[in-house]
Amino acid sequence: MAAPYHDLYTNHFANIRCSRATFLGFLSYTVTATAASANPAVQALSAGLHAAAGALGTSVVAREGQDGTSQTLTRSRKDVLRAMRVFVQDTNALSLVPTYRQQPETLKQLLPQGLMHLTKASATDFPVRFEAFAQTLTAHKADLGTAVGVKATALLTELAAATAAKDAGLKVAKETIGALGGQWTQACQLLWQVHCTALAAFWEHPEQAEIYFNYGLLPRRNVKKTDADGDTSTQP
Repeated sequence: MAAPYHDLYTNHFANIRCSRATFLGFLSYTVTATAASANPAVQALSAGLHAAAGALGTSVVAREGQDGTSQTLTRSRKDVLRAMRVFVQDTNALSLVPTYRQQPETLKQLLPQGLMHLTKASATDFPVRFEAFAQTLTAHKADLGTAVGVKATALLTELAAATAAKDAGLKVAKETIGALGGQWTQACQLLWQVHCTALAAFWEHPEQAEIYFNYGLLPRRNVKKTDADGDTSTQP
């Protein structure tokens, strides 16, 4: 069992859990703070930090460019699910009922178990039921036109992208920066060096060592929220 104070001698930067971009912002703050330091020992570490931040910045830009999510994703999974439920209600009221008022059997083909089977479905069941609904809308395009089917398909595509982004975000939340290895581990070691050097320089007033780090840029840990659509996410 670890001693009660064991974690005081562990590089806590390697245990940070956040996105790469967030960590890069945290690192960049320390680059600027050390460069402006009046303490020669602390200031001397700024060059290495600057080089590490530059290398990691390139990798973050490349990663986001490959994913494309940072530029293209505009709504969360929860928001898309809500939009889909609204779409079902609007489509029923504005398209299905007026078109098939005199054809109840055809309307039943589109909503075989009723409107609430869709709108009141759980977050797990709703996407599957919505996909079947979208396929039926497309099959009846001769009566309904193509717009509703196209819109339903677009919502399914957006949901898939939002779900993938959410899953990636949860993976990052579980992944420590130190576990990424390579240049990320090196950056953690450099930050620890600044931490230790500053504490040695300001041991009489250790609070002065903290000015080289902006922990406010990092998300708070282990604060969870579950919404009505069943999403559980870590809140900053």
